[in-house]
Amino acid sequence: MSSHSAARTMITNDRVSRVIFDYAAKIGAAQDLDAVLALNAGMARDLVGADRCSIWLVDTKNNRLWTKVAHGVQELHIPLGQGLVGACVARNEAIVVNDTSQDERFLKTVDKASGYVTRSVLTLPLHGMNGKPMGALQVLNKPGGFSQDDVDLLGLCSGYSASTLESQRLRKESEAAQLILQELEIARDVQQHLLPQNLPEIPGLDFAGYCRSAKFVGGDYYDFLPMRDGGLLFTLGDVSGKGIAAAVLMASIQASLRSQVVRPPDSLAVLMGDFNKAVYSFSTADKYSTLFCGLLDASKRKLTYVNAGQVRPLLLRAADCQIETLEGGGFPLGLLDAAEYEQGEVSLAPGDAVLCFSDGISEATNAKGEMWNDSDVQKVFQECRGLNAKQMIDHLVKATDGFAGEAEQADDMTLIAIRTV
Repeated sequence: MSSHSAARTMITNDRVSRVIFDYAAKIGAAQDLDAVLALNAGMARDLVGADRCSIWLVDTKNNRLWTKVAHGVQELHIPLGQGLVGACVARNEAIVVNDTSQDERFLKTVDKASGYVTRSVLTLPLHGMNGKPMGALQVLNKPGGFSQDDVDLLGLCSGYSASTLESQRLRKESEAAQLILQELEIARDVQQHLLPQNLPEIPGLDFAGYCRSAKFVGGDYYDFLPMRDGGLLFTLGDVSGKGIAAAVLMASIQASLRSQVVRPPDSLAVLMGDFNKAVYSFSTADKYSTLFCGLLDASKRKLTYVNAGQVRPLLLRAADCQIETLEGGGFPLGLLDAAEYEQGEVSLAPGDAVLCFSDGISEATNAKGEMWNDSDVQKVFQECRGLNAKQMIDHLVKATDGFAGEAEQADDMTLIAIRTV
């Protein structure tokens, strides 16, 4: 190398070092990622002695490329795949053009719109975490044109720009996730307050309820409605699906049922038929609800009920510890417009207990993929003989969790226990 070339290289290296150190201090003091990105564009421009720099991003949703940073002009938008930027992203490689008049890929419309004259261009792809181009860094108009040394030098800037953009994306996703989490926590709190908070006292009856959603919010619900004649109307339902949509339908069903049952109904079967029509009218085809509805006359110890597709409740006889299932009913609510329902009736003796539960209990699954069956639930319920309603629920929940072990809760778990005293 001649002394003249060596001196020129030394001067160039000294200039590059000064630019890097100068911008490193500014980047370190920057308060947000947009400022960091703008400084990085300035560093890229100054490192190679160009006139302008722009940082372009791919917008696949709108099939376009747009400038996150653009020196000297307002935000630019071009169709995806067009221009030297589009070619760079499509080929996933650097492009150097030192005479734009000789390259048909150069998009003249941008210069016409801005009044700027672009003579030479260096464009490098910006790679996301998946290795695919997420955009491009482009510098314009270097006196004497761009070289391979400039391509190599700007590799640092393109990598740093991509890293900054990824950090912005991850931060925005994190902030959005935090916002969703806060909204879900609010929704969970609201939903929990829709469940009975203070149970009424009804002579001759001991009852309790429990609901634990698999997600933040769920589609299971239960309710206790004291009747004017001293009886108790109770419900346990399970809306199809999970999450916010199921929770909204659950709240609608609960509110609608409460509004319809202001006095003891003459017929639960008729009530359920009317209620089915109401649910069918305000729900979509893929949204429906199973529901068990019971009306218990405490003085006569008589239970009248309708089961609209819910898991069959169990009746534990205190005298001999035998289990009976409450059969009959009809289709889930909201599934068919003109569904008809049959009601059942059973007499209770002192100490008898009724257990209603959702399939989150009966279909609990352990880590091996094994599922509880009806006989397992019945056996655990038989162990509840002599316990009060709350103790029964606690025993069932503990047994369910014990069977599931480390397996994630797959469905909402809801129970109602009612015992005559």
